[in-house]
Amino acid sequence: MRLRASDLPLAVIGCDFRVASSRWRSLLVLERAEAVRMSRDLRRTGAADGFVELNTCNRNEWIVSGRDPLWAAELLRTQMKVRVGAEALGRIEPYTLIGEEAARHVLRVAIGLESLMVGERQISGQLFRALETARARSTSSRILNGMGTVAGRLVRTAVRRGQLGNSAGGVHSLAVAYLRHRLEPARRARVAVVGIGSIGRRIQGLLETDPRFEPVLLNRTVGPDELGRIRPLDDLAGVLARVDAVVVCTGSSEPVVRPDHLATGRAGAPLLVVDIGIPEQVQRTGLPSGVEVVGLDELTEFHGATGAKNGPVDPAEAEKLVELAFEELQVLCSGPVFSDILDTVQKHHRQLVTEEVSRLVSGRLSYLPEADRERLQQDLRNIVLEYTNEVFRTIKETSKRHVEGVKCRKPR
Repeated sequence: MRLRASDLPLAVIGCDFRVASSRWRSLLVLERAEAVRMSRDLRRTGAADGFVELNTCNRNEWIVSGRDPLWAAELLRTQMKVRVGAEALGRIEPYTLIGEEAARHVLRVAIGLESLMVGERQISGQLFRALETARARSTSSRILNGMGTVAGRLVRTAVRRGQLGNSAGGVHSLAVAYLRHRLEPARRARVAVVGIGSIGRRIQGLLETDPRFEPVLLNRTVGPDELGRIRPLDDLAGVLARVDAVVVCTGSSEPVVRPDHLATGRAGAPLLVVDIGIPEQVQRTGLPSGVEVVGLDELTEFHGATGAKNGPVDPAEAEKLVELAFEELQVLCSGPVFSDILDTVQKHHRQLVTEEVSRLVSGRLSYLPEADRERLQQDLRNIVLEYTNEVFRTIKETSKRHVEGVKCRKPR
């Protein structure tokens, strides 16, 4: 595409499920040191002041902010093509979004409008974790932090207005639907779930409510209260010898399931392995006979052939919410005076909802039952949210009048 300059200092460079297979997208996942080095290089050259890496089952994107997003995008697009290698040249073309287009894209991603399962909710958590990771690595920026705040309000508003799909929809439900499609319904199937993070727990919940499945849980770390319910990864080979299928979702940067885990005990018995990781969690070469590995690409095809739509109740209403959030983001980028005010509000809002509320309730009301304390904390957070929203509304209106006034005074 032809790049164009924009007033909004944002760019998105990436590949999603429409552009590249999971195999190629796996090559775009950066190690921590690589991400920090890339951010440092962008800052040193003046191309960008913030860098966020978003890796999900659907997409791998680099989001940057800076005074020259066009230049940053060109640099990163070159880096991305180098990472996928010469074999992919001419076959994979990362998309590049600049300014307003980039901003709207991130907001659409936040409420699942760009997902394989349109309207799915887990992408919002993945985006916010990516932004938190960037903050922890000191690779974020004022604009990217503000974009996270705006996107967070957009998600909460969309949930309140019923403009997001139910939380059961996502790659986890797609994996379980595939198991139902492939495994014999006449007998109860034992299914190993390798990796009990947020996605693994959702898979566990779906399997436990279906009488056709008996889940066996494995995780890299097992807490004292989880002994007996969750097996350590050291038991992986023994477990795989006795199950009918396995779903692998550890988030590891290297394969977790290898041929040596399957070398004994199966004697050619069929085993269905569903790998929903980016990068791939299963080593595909050297596997014994009877082992079939299904990845994100096969799940994408399965969803395209059989998947029901999981979109928002009203797509037009969801797009209106995106536009309102986009206007708020424009205010954030409109000038240093309003940006400084927004920064201060965002900073205190985060501190109140993440630290002060829980400290107050836990310290002063520790005698209350835990459930009551949780409800009270949520009520207090909602009060803070309503107050913050009103402050943002006032800043937004004032900034809009200011920007319009500046435009009117510009010579024609």
